[in-house]
Amino acid sequence: MKKTNNIKLIAFFGILAVLASVVSCSESILDQKNNNAVSTGNFGSSLNQIESAVNGAFHPITGTFFWGRIVHTGAMLRSDEFNVVPFDNNTTMSTLTGGPGNGRWALEPWQELYKSISRCNNAIINTPDTFTPDEINPLLGQAYFLRAFNYWYLLNLYGNVPAGANGGIPLITSLPDLDNLLVEQTAADAIWAQIIADLEMAEKMLPPSWTGENIGRPTSGAATALKGKSYLYMEEWKMAHETLDDLVGKYSLLPANQFADNFGTTNENNSESVFELQYLGVANFVWGTDIPGTGTMGNFHIDYAPPSKSPDKSHFINPWLKKLYEDNGDTARRNETLAYNYAGATGYGGAPFNVDMAEDITIANDAGVEPIFSKKYSGMDLGTRGEVDFLGTNVGNNWRIIRYADVLLMLAEALNEDNQTGMAIPYLNEVRQRPGSGLAATAAISKDDVKQAIIEERAMELAGEGHRFFDLVRWGLADDYMGATSLHVTNGSQTNHPKSLANGVFESGKHELVWIPNSERDANPNLKQNPGYN
Repeated sequence: MKKTNNIKLIAFFGILAVLASVVSCSESILDQKNNNAVSTGNFGSSLNQIESAVNGAFHPITGTFFWGRIVHTGAMLRSDEFNVVPFDNNTTMSTLTGGPGNGRWALEPWQELYKSISRCNNAIINTPDTFTPDEINPLLGQAYFLRAFNYWYLLNLYGNVPAGANGGIPLITSLPDLDNLLVEQTAADAIWAQIIADLEMAEKMLPPSWTGENIGRPTSGAATALKGKSYLYMEEWKMAHETLDDLVGKYSLLPANQFADNFGTTNENNSESVFELQYLGVANFVWGTDIPGTGTMGNFHIDYAPPSKSPDKSHFINPWLKKLYEDNGDTARRNETLAYNYAGATGYGGAPFNVDMAEDITIANDAGVEPIFSKKYSGMDLGTRGEVDFLGTNVGNNWRIIRYADVLLMLAEALNEDNQTGMAIPYLNEVRQRPGSGLAATAAISKDDVKQAIIEERAMELAGEGHRFFDLVRWGLADDYMGATSLHVTNGSQTNHPKSLANGVFESGKHELVWIPNSERDANPNLKQNPGYN
């Protein structure tokens, strides 16, 4: 699918006809029938139409205004992994210093995810029942999966609020009602229920694998994994481990000497990949446009490149993560996750670290922080500094949303929380001791010790992949590590607060969620602001 760009990312329901500069014309000229138009009445007359509609639902997700960049710039960099360099309003969300009045990047993910949901709804509702299950299920299964995916991120970014509380997100599973556009927000439990229902539909309809140009599309296994992850976030431990257990043995971990293949371009959609978003990179920069041929650039490079190569100044990695790798003797994962002055360290194109990163080391020293930099998704694997576009235009690394290692660690966590610690430990060790890692098995035995081991293993295995902030929030640890008094400082892992460069501090009851965009609230008075942002 990726290299031929089979998902054309067509904004199928968003194509508008523009009439401009009409000086004079007769009514008969204006009253023409467009025989090429696709309407509700004739939609679904061919499988190609439905496939185009489903493909169009991918584009807002992969495009610049969501996963292609903006969700990283704002939401993903909020975690304690990243000490973000302040850069005007661009970094107020990621540094925990922003809000509706002075922050950016709350609006774009909201709009793009609801745009994708609308396209999924159109495909699900308007597809006629004239096709056989073998013909239609693989297409509609993708629509159900994507709708669940969209709501999963909306919920964890904006909407995880209980019934009766202000804030949250609207649940929309129908076509637009022009007489009822001012929708209201929905309690989190109803959103979770819809996510589970959609994923169960996707499990039934999607194939276990794809072939040829379709490799990379969501599978039944991807639906199962996201369902298990959802149960884990809901703290329904039994349902979580029973669901995730269905995936055991259906995927496999890459050996330690191929760990980098989980983030590079040479072995995408591999045996460890459960679901990844497909990127190609393009020759010319097109910022956030919802048209065919765009939405395939890895502009997230801007946020993971070192400061001297990022137009937004980027970030430094906090020393606690470096210390965690070193305390565990974990060089295989460290070397593909972090760039700093360890033996054999390299920068762009394999150049020696101290040479290639000299300017960045100076910037770090001047800022009073350790020169530790991200390696995953930074473009260092793609070529020299000059060969990797500073905007990420030619960055085409697929983003791995769910890996089998993540599945095994979630399974271990769910079992441990369900008081089946003895059954959890082997799954923890399977990740820790992937072939060739050279790491010893965990020494943890008690439930509390195994939980801490899982927390640390997730930090080492999944660093820089967009999981850490959500993990800290659901574990109730975000304030402990990013609040006014950070455990990273008090336990001696580092001397500076994780957000010291911007003086950002996590506030419980506020920073768990992103603020509801002001423009959306202005357009819809029924939308209440999330807690802490009024």
